[in-house]
Amino acid sequence: MSADQDDNLASKNYARQLAREYAELDDPRVKAQMALDRFWQTKLDDEFEDDDWYECGGFLERHSATPGFHKHRRDRDWRVR
Repeated sequence: MSADQDDNLASKNYARQLAREYAELDDPRVKAQMALDRFWQTKLDDEFEDDDWYECGGFLERHSATPGFHKHRRDRDWRVR
C-alpha cells in the first residue's frame, strides 16, 4: 500500500466513524441522556462556590465541609436561627 492509499483509507474510516456518531445522536435515549448530563453539570456548577476553598497544608479544603463548632460568616447557615 502506498501513502496515498493509507491517507484515503484513514479518511474513509474517519468519515464512517463520524457518520456512526451522528446517527447515534438521533436516538431518543441518547438525547435524553445528553439533556440529563447538561442539567446535572449545571447543577454542579451552581453548587460550586469559588470562595469556599482554602489551602491547608498543601491540600485544598472546603470551608463548608470542614466541621466547625462556631458560626462564621462563610457558613451556609450564618445568621439563620
